[in-house]
Amino acid sequence: MTINKTNKPLSCNPLKIGQPLGGVLALQGIYRSMPIIHGALGCTAFAKTLLTRHYREPIAVQTTALQEMDVIFDADRNLEEALETVLAKHRPDCVGVISTALTEASGADYAGRIKTFKRKRNLRDTLLVTCSLPDYRGSLESGYGAMVESIIDGLLEQTGRKPQRPVKRQVNLLPGSFLTAADVMELKETIASFGLEVIALPDMSTSLSGHLLTGFSPLTRGGVPLDSARQTLRSELTIAIGSSMERPARRLQNAAGIPYRVFDGVSGLAASDEFFYFLQEFSGEPVPWRYRWQRENLLDGMLDAHFNYAGATAVVALEPDHLVSAVSWLKEMGVGFQGLVASCETPSLQRRDEEIWIGDLEDAERLAAGADLWISNTHGKNGAERCGAAFMAMGFPVLDELGAYMSLTVGYRGTMELINKAGNRLIRREENQHARSVCHG
Repeated sequence: MTINKTNKPLSCNPLKIGQPLGGVLALQGIYRSMPIIHGALGCTAFAKTLLTRHYREPIAVQTTALQEMDVIFDADRNLEEALETVLAKHRPDCVGVISTALTEASGADYAGRIKTFKRKRNLRDTLLVTCSLPDYRGSLESGYGAMVESIIDGLLEQTGRKPQRPVKRQVNLLPGSFLTAADVMELKETIASFGLEVIALPDMSTSLSGHLLTGFSPLTRGGVPLDSARQTLRSELTIAIGSSMERPARRLQNAAGIPYRVFDGVSGLAASDEFFYFLQEFSGEPVPWRYRWQRENLLDGMLDAHFNYAGATAVVALEPDHLVSAVSWLKEMGVGFQGLVASCETPSLQRRDEEIWIGDLEDAERLAAGADLWISNTHGKNGAERCGAAFMAMGFPVLDELGAYMSLTVGYRGTMELINKAGNRLIRREENQHARSVCHG
């Protein structure tokens, strides 16, 4: 394993996305929730704009709108005013206060202020949590994971941290930030097909899946209800998808005695086999026939696509967990890697055998000379064109394609969709190269 870091004085075409956006994303999976970004107006506008453009849905988020004088004299006064306004006007079930680099650097004790606020208001029905997410550390993935852990801590505090009798055959699902709304729904349906009751925390499948609802609400319109979220403390097992979700899963184990199992991803033949085998062993139920048939379809699809992938090389630039998941199915198709770029360093990357760069999309372009396939978010598209690589949009944000948030990437069916999607781009690249050679000839 080799992890390389660039020593550039600035980031060019950044891959990293700030932690506060990850915190906002996690709260979108809680029903009737409201994130409050404790920072300048621009911090909130950035997160809201990217999320709205990617999901093409209204995104619930508020801000304390700090300015210079607020930070100098009393930034937390704005926070109290924002909380009072949100609670009185919208009556949310869950409020998440997210710090930014501005409030962290100023040294404001916003967490202590909120503890005092909770004691004074005696909040019983509303879950109020805080999360320290400065932009200068981590990325979207770490911000998302930290917010899920804060939500679990808040649930534990509300229930008094008392041991509860587990509900038989009830399972928690902690989906990673790289999973789409369709992925979360597929995982829920897969787990339920083994006769298990599943609670996803957070649950993007019902909040960011493109549903049509009448009227406007400033709060999240879907996600796991708070009552259901509290039931996660009574489950028999926690399944975490993505290494970044191990900390929240371990928190549940330490506080509520719930064992957990972490899967780096559920994309690829081997990863899907591992997931289904585990569910079969845990539930005592056989794998349903539809998934056996999907596995046959996948094997046939891999064989069909084999010649289009032969000798292909790729550069992949994604969030750490997403990068690990993508590498697994690409390796199964025999793809070689000219460059693997992640937004930040994590323990999961340190366990990999491949050489990985911590950098930006400029680093990806430097590594991509001669590559056949480029996989990254939308911001890598121009770099892929300059390198002559086939571009496949994945990750966050995807701004110029419809339905990215509902694309399926997990299980046998999702893996087949990924293989076909990348394979079709390789076919078109080859056709375009041939057409250009004929024209120039």
